[in-house]
Amino acid sequence: MKKINALFKIILLNVAFLATMSLGAMGFDQSSLVGFRYGPNLSWGGMVNSPIVWGQWVPQLSAGMRYTWLEPLQPLNYGEPLGIASSYLKMDGSIEITPFYGGFSAGLGLRPFKVNPQIEFNFVYESFFYFKSNLEMVNADVSGGGHIAETWNSDYILDHVGKSEFDYAQLFDMGLDLSYSLPHGGLIGIGAHYILSDISTDFDGKSYDYERNMPVFSRDYIVQIQSFGRLPVSSLVSVIYEGLFLKTGLLRSGGSVKKESLSYRMMLVGAHFSWMDGLRNFIVKAGMWNRDKKRFYNGSFAQQLLVQLEYKGYFSFPFHGNFPK
Repeated sequence: MKKINALFKIILLNVAFLATMSLGAMGFDQSSLVGFRYGPNLSWGGMVNSPIVWGQWVPQLSAGMRYTWLEPLQPLNYGEPLGIASSYLKMDGSIEITPFYGGFSAGLGLRPFKVNPQIEFNFVYESFFYFKSNLEMVNADVSGGGHIAETWNSDYILDHVGKSEFDYAQLFDMGLDLSYSLPHGGLIGIGAHYILSDISTDFDGKSYDYERNMPVFSRDYIVQIQSFGRLPVSSLVSVIYEGLFLKTGLLRSGGSVKKESLSYRMMLVGAHFSWMDGLRNFIVKAGMWNRDKKRFYNGSFAQQLLVQLEYKGYFSFPFHGNFPK
C-alpha cells in the first residue's frame, strides 16, 4: 500500500509540472487585462502549481470555463477594449473541476467611477462538492491532541483522500480592489476580500479548503489580502507579480482554543505571454510561500518554492472590432 501511495504522489507531482491548463482560482486574473471587452466574454483555461520539493504544499490542478458580461456605464459599443479609466457593471459565472472538488460560481462586480485609480466592488458566490476528499483536520496545536504541522502537509492529505463522503461547500466572497493603470498597459493594485465558508460535514467542524490550500472550520471566515502588478515589455510579453496573504478565523470554547487562526503568505513573479489581441494567454510564475508560525510548519526551505503555470483562451465574437476574424 505504501508503494501505491508513493507512486500516486510521484504521478501527481509529474502532472503538476507538465500540465499547462490554468484558470487561477485565487488572486488577480492577469489575462483579463488584455482579454476583456465590453459585452460578452467567454473563456476557458486551467491552472497547475507544484512545489520544487515534495512536502508541505499540496499541488493544485484545475480547469474550467468562465462567462463574463461587462456592461459599460458610459456610451460605448460592445466589443470595445477596456480603457485606462473604464467603468462598468460586471456579471460573472464559471464552472471549475479539480481532482478534489467541482462546482460553479456566480458573481457581480461594479466599477462605478471613470477615474484612474480604479475602485471595483465584487461579490462572488461559490458552490461545489468534495469528491470524497474532505478531511477531518487538526486545527489547534494542543498537547496530546495532535499538531497542525503533522497534518497540514501533502503526505497526510493525499493519504486520506477518498476515505470520506461527498461533502457540500458554499462560500460568500466580498471584495474591494484598488488599481492604478500605468502607461502602455501597465497596472499595479491591491485587493481585500472577506470570505464566509460553510461546509456541510459530519466532522467536528474540521475540514480542508483545497482551493486556498489550508485547513478551515466547517463554518469559518477567511481574510484575503492580495497585491498585483503588470509591466509590459512588448506587445507579446509582460512581467507580472502577485502577492497573497490568507488568514482564517479563531474559535475559543470553554477557555480553550478549538481552532487557531491559521495563515500563510505567498509571492510569485513571472512572465505573461499574450497573443491574438488577448485571445490567447500563457503565464509562468515562480516564487515561494511561507506559514507565519513555525509550529505550523515542519518542512524545509526548498519545500516552500513554487512553480505555477496558467493558460487562458477567449472566444472571439463577431462585433469584437480588433480581434482576429
